Amino acid sequence: MAPEIRAGHATDLKAIAAVLPYLWPRDDPGMRIRVVLSVAILFITAILNALLPVLFALAIDRLTPKDASLVLVVPVYLLLLYGFIFWFSRSLNELRWILFGPLEQRVRRRLGLAVFDHLHTLSLRYHLSRRTGMLSRIQERGLEAAAELLFNLVFVIAPLLTEIIIITAVVLGYFDVHYALILAFTLALFLFAVIYGSEVLRRFQRPAVIKASEAHGKAVDSLLNYETVKYFNNEGYVSSRYDIELAEAERLTVRSLIFRSLLGVAQMTVLGVGAGAIVLLGGMDVAAGAMTVGAFVLINTYLLQLVRPLERLGNLYRSIKQALIDLDQMVRIFDEKPEVVDVMNATPLPEGRGAIRFKNVAFAYDPRRPILKNISFELEAGHKLAIVGPSGGGKTTLGRLLFRFYDPVKGSVEIDGHNIRKHTQDTVRAAVGVVPQDTVLFNESIGDNIRFGRPHTGDEEIKDAASLAQINDFIQSLPDGFDTVVGERGLKLSGGEKQRVAIARAVLKQPRIFLFDEATSALDSNTEQAIQKSLNEVSRGSTTVVIAHRLSTVIDANQILFIEGGQIVERGPHEELLAMNGHYAALWNKQQRDSIGQDQPKMDSRESLLNLPQ
Repeated sequence: MAPEIRAGHATDLKAIAAVLPYLWPRDDPGMRIRVVLSVAILFITAILNALLPVLFALAIDRLTPKDASLVLVVPVYLLLLYGFIFWFSRSLNELRWILFGPLEQRVRRRLGLAVFDHLHTLSLRYHLSRRTGMLSRIQERGLEAAAELLFNLVFVIAPLLTEIIIITAVVLGYFDVHYALILAFTLALFLFAVIYGSEVLRRFQRPAVIKASEAHGKAVDSLLNYETVKYFNNEGYVSSRYDIELAEAERLTVRSLIFRSLLGVAQMTVLGVGAGAIVLLGGMDVAAGAMTVGAFVLINTYLLQLVRPLERLGNLYRSIKQALIDLDQMVRIFDEKPEVVDVMNATPLPEGRGAIRFKNVAFAYDPRRPILKNISFELEAGHKLAIVGPSGGGKTTLGRLLFRFYDPVKGSVEIDGHNIRKHTQDTVRAAVGVVPQDTVLFNESIGDNIRFGRPHTGDEEIKDAASLAQINDFIQSLPDGFDTVVGERGLKLSGGEKQRVAIARAVLKQPRIFLFDEATSALDSNTEQAIQKSLNEVSRGSTTVVIAHRLSTVIDANQILFIEGGQIVERGPHEELLAMNGHYAALWNKQQRDSIGQDQPKMDSRESLLNLPQ
């Protein structure tokens, strides 16, 4: 067997093994009972379908008996039994949907939730390197593949194989051995053509599936960045780029379809030759008196009963291989392991007021390029720390380490004297409320976006949080108030309005530490001052970490760290740093010079679309 085919089998088995626990869950005995009943019904139906032609053949032979008195008794009895079994087997076949429908939906639900949950456990690094649209397509196609695979394997192929076994046994006991040999040889050759040909086809289909997912990812990425596309008049560029991906997906898909058609012709040739041989021999035996008419009808009925499913089996096998490719793409997501995991026996972070300590912390996204180098500082509970410095110095990385998006390569991060690596991620992150520079909102109502900070809170607390963030009056002025939908990623709101919603959301979380990561850097001066006032209001008395670009926003901090090249080059309060006449003072003087003559009122970075004519 070729190495590629062996590898394909291993991949298929791995994909199927990943789905089986959702078909046979340990914590759901009711679902297990449904599986058992479904399989039992299927096998009973398969047995009845295999026995039906035998009854029909016996009835035909009895229609011409030597004793004419039995003509009206025995054939009627057999025909009634035939009709009853026919009705019963078909009824069972339809009743299986009562069991299979809930089974299929439960598998889709559990598997989809497992993928969704696993994606949320993966580290920030993974999501920064993936296309959201591609991930959503992989998940969607994987779930469809799981449902199709479940149906085809359990509810089509398993009964068909049962029928083949029974039919083979009847043929061996009822006919001369050469009929069984022809039938067995035809089935074996057909199955070889199906399996080997489909393995070769798989090598054509996989690149087509991957390329189609990549094209879908680029399409979604472009739609998510609709404004950027418009700003640069690049509709034609993104369309041509998307078309290039689609053209390659088209080429690969057409190539696989051509091979698939040729493979189907080869399979039908095998069936045609086998069927012709059996019909020819049967006709000769009937003419010679070595076979009854009923036996001839039986062998042909069995042949037709096998040919039709086998024709479908060829398509089914190819569909299953396609489903396995899609399923494999989704199962590979489970192979991705979280970069940050809780240690064994991790405990909840104990209560405290929010004191922070970084002790000899070093970190690198890539070992070849260190970001932080031996960072150490302490922040007392209830105090305010500002982290400033040039871009690329490691300021945002400090915030990510505090929130435990990453763990330090060396050193430790402590909250209230506790190394956060020894405690559960959930409780560590619950202790920190973040207002990021680029606030992204859900395409839901303003109220729901604020409520996301504490999902089960009441409306009054949401209004209180909005008041603290100084956005309550704006929300009340809207026709739909807190029920106003903010649009995709919150694009119907201005930059300042989005930031205030983010502040309200962080306030509602009720953290012991506030982390403001460049929360005002993208806003104009007037909006920045208003937002800064809101930040000071909501964080009064709380431990606060501010990552800032404009030094004028952090002059009230108890301690300021100037980070450059991944190291703390200066530290102290505002006045002391100015007196040092070093890096901080140089940046302060530069920003003061740049601000001269720029005191005229400015528009916000983008007017709220909610204030524009709809």
